[in-house]
Amino acid sequence: ARAVHPGARVLDGAAPTLVAVADDLPDAATAHLDGRAEVLRLPRAGGHGRGLGVTALLTALHGRGVRSVLLEGGATLAGAFVAARAVDRVTAYLAPALLGAGPAALTDAGIATIADALRLTVTAVERTGPDLRIDAVPAASASAASAPAPAVHEPKES
Repeated sequence: ARAVHPGARVLDGAAPTLVAVADDLPDAATAHLDGRAEVLRLPRAGGHGRGLGVTALLTALHGRGVRSVLLEGGATLAGAFVAARAVDRVTAYLAPALLGAGPAALTDAGIATIADALRLTVTAVERTGPDLRIDAVPAASASAASAPAPAVHEPKES
């Protein structure tokens, strides 16, 4: 509930908003959402820790008719979904710039060794300006097994 500040645009009423929080969070922590968003209370991951249980969240969303979720919350959220093996597609952007050390792409994903890595099969590569957009699926998925080799799509000149 701390991630959604009282003035956040997601609370502007333009569309229904659902905010998932831990079931042990005090009501006062979600008071700023009252009437501006529906609050969904879920168990924490493994019954403890900071994050919510991914399986419980996906089950609750499925019960509401949600069949697709776009994750854009950062390394901790991405790591939780990878650790739960609840990722069926990855879209990554690669920019032609070297920045040195930076933030991790995944946090607490349960990947301690190369053997633990989530292997991906690249399904598409597209050039977007100077960047590359790379789409991939987990290598074990059925769609990966039948996917043709990706082609690099160049932007059309206008």
